Amino acid sequence: MVARPPQTLSERTDQAAGLRRLFSGGTHQRHVAVAANPHVLSAGVLLERLTAALAAQGCHTLVVDAADNAPTPAPAVLEDPALGIERLSDALSYLGARGLPPRLAQTPRNAAQWLLQLAAATPQADVLLVHAGAAELSRFFDGRALQPLVLAAEDADSLTHALASLRLLASRHHCTQFDLLLGTPVSSPQAARAARHLAGCARTRLGMGLREGVAVDPARDMPPGAVPAALARLAAALLEQEELETGKWPLGGGGADRAVTSPARNL
Repeated sequence: MVARPPQTLSERTDQAAGLRRLFSGGTHQRHVAVAANPHVLSAGVLLERLTAALAAQGCHTLVVDAADNAPTPAPAVLEDPALGIERLSDALSYLGARGLPPRLAQTPRNAAQWLLQLAAATPQADVLLVHAGAAELSRFFDGRALQPLVLAAEDADSLTHALASLRLLASRHHCTQFDLLLGTPVSSPQAARAARHLAGCARTRLGMGLREGVAVDPARDMPPGAVPAALARLAAALLEQEELETGKWPLGGGGADRAVTSPARNL
C-alpha cells in the first residue's frame, strides 16, 4: 500500500478556504454526520425515515453511505464524486462509498477534500448525510467540529458501540452535543431506558449532552407525509445547526450543561 504524503501548509490552507466558502452566507447546504452501528439491523429503515422527515422540510438529501454493508464505489468516483450519485426520488439521492476514505489516502486528496468536491458538484442537495463508522466519519469531517447523530437499538452491544463512536468523535472533533436515533418500538419500556443510559454515559464520561433522542419503530410503516413530531423536531434541529470553522471550536465538554438532559422527552 502506498501511503499518502502529509498535507502541505498550502493544501491545509486551501481546504480551510473551501470550508469557509462552503459555509458562508451564500449557501444553505447542511452536512449531517451519522455514526454507523453494525448492531442496528434496521439502520436502512432509520435513515429512510430520517430522509423522509427532511423531505417534509422541503429538503433534497444526498446520502453518502460508507458503512460496511454499503456498495463499493467505482474507481472513477474517487476522481469525480458526482459519477456515483443515484437519484432515487425528487427528494433523495444515494452514493455508495464503502471503503472510500482509505482508498483516497493513496491519492493526492483526502476524504474531507473529496467531500468538499462532492458538495460543490451537488448544489441541488440541501443536505449531505454521511453515514459511516466513526473512524471513517472522522476522515470525511477532518478539521471540523461535529454534532453527530448516532444510531442505536435497545441491546447492550449497540449501545456500547454507539458510546465508543461518540468517544472517538469527541476526542477528534470537540463534540459537546449529539443526537440519537433509536431503532425500537416507541412503546417499548426499554426505549427510554436505553436513551437515558447512553445519555448518562456520554455526559459523565465524555462531557457530551444529548440534544434530541428519537425512537423509530422499524416494523411499523410510516404513512406518506405523516412524519412523527419527534422525528420532525430532529430533522429541524439538524437543519438549524451551524458549522464551526477550525480555530473557532468550543472547548471540549463545555456544552453538556447547555444540552437537553432529559433524553426520554422524545421517546
